[in-house]
Amino acid sequence: MGTTNAYEFLSGATPPLGKIRAWLRDQLAGLGLTTVSDTELLTTELVTNAHEHADGAAELRVSVPAGRDVVRVEVDDHRPQLKPRRVAKEDPTSPHGRGLALIEAISAKWGVDTGAGVKTVWAEIPVP
Repeated sequence: MGTTNAYEFLSGATPPLGKIRAWLRDQLAGLGLTTVSDTELLTTELVTNAHEHADGAAELRVSVPAGRDVVRVEVDDHRPQLKPRRVAKEDPTSPHGRGLALIEAISAKWGVDTGAGVKTVWAEIPVP
């Protein structure tokens, strides 16, 4: 790929996760099924976290950086002061509270970059 492709979100709208996954499959055509599936799951978690905890995702970017064997996913939101953090689950049967654990398990590495009025949570998935 070598280029970055972006998906922009409507302000205040619930993210269309099915459309996002279909968009990712188009962007990552030619990569292995496991890589694409892992990217879909990881991206769904990043976008959902931004929606639920940071007033919504602003933009999603996906790339396969030249010379690197990874898919890089970046999700922007407008709450730079709010950093992702794992919390102890009060109810182990709850479907919530596993996002960062999944991101850590799927990605080779992940992190957070902040700037003026924006936060980018990014993760890199290995491409075998």
